[in-house]
Amino acid sequence: MRAILYLIIATSLLGLNFHLARVVLTEVGFIEAGFWRFLFGAGTLALVGIRSLPSLQSIRNNLRGVALPGLIGLFGFNFFFFLGLKYSTAINAALIISLNPAITLLLSRQILKTKIEKIQLLGISIAFVGAIYIIIKGNITDLADIQFNKGDILIFIANVFFALHHVWVKKFAGHFSSINFTMLTGVCCLIGFAFLLPLTGMENVLDHSTKFWMAVLGIGCLGTAFAYFLWQKGVHIVGADKAGIYMNVVPLSAAVLTFFFNENLYSYHLIGGLLIITGLLITNRGSSKAN
Repeated sequence: MRAILYLIIATSLLGLNFHLARVVLTEVGFIEAGFWRFLFGAGTLALVGIRSLPSLQSIRNNLRGVALPGLIGLFGFNFFFFLGLKYSTAINAALIISLNPAITLLLSRQILKTKIEKIQLLGISIAFVGAIYIIIKGNITDLADIQFNKGDILIFIANVFFALHHVWVKKFAGHFSSINFTMLTGVCCLIGFAFLLPLTGMENVLDHSTKFWMAVLGIGCLGTAFAYFLWQKGVHIVGADKAGIYMNVVPLSAAVLTFFFNENLYSYHLIGGLLIITGLLITNRGSSKAN
């Protein structure tokens, strides 16, 4: 039950990122946005866990277990996702990301040799339908008008990297405390964006608005440090295959949080949300019986 709470809070905060990112990206490009996000994210975790930071020797001994989820999983996901959004549409990206639980389940089966239960497939399918219903705003006919392009391929690559991140968290997170593992993978992601930053340039920090810095603090401290800390903690407890379905809470969370950003909630939010919750309950019931 505790792990479920971790995952729900984490995905709710990831839903908040969609709104905060819109504020940040009005003033900087996505490379600089990623740099600020993970600078504040990794920095927050380092400050919180400063009394128990891992030794350089332990990091060297487990470098592969940090680099894979950090550089490929987190940085790879963020880079290809934002790059894909330059060519893709928001609805296409959201639909592709909604496949994450299914991709995570398949990769978990391949890498971690976990079993795929029929009840998991049922729960994932129902939650997937709920996520799609929210994304298309209840207009089923809109699915027929969707066209795919090269940006969607980049989004799909990002989705695979994020699914790999879930699997690698389950495989490698046990070598460090949850807070240190989250910090180290965040540092890897920060290094990736810092490496690319000179190629794209950086805006004068004095020119940014107060609204920008508030959004950066929110997306860094809450939507990155706290969200990934709880997510990785939950994944490590229940496994990538069972945790993956909670990614469908992200569009539901993003929809509910529109209320706090002066936007409206509609009936399709309620219908899609009920389907997502039903899918989660079915999956969790099947997991409990299996255990």
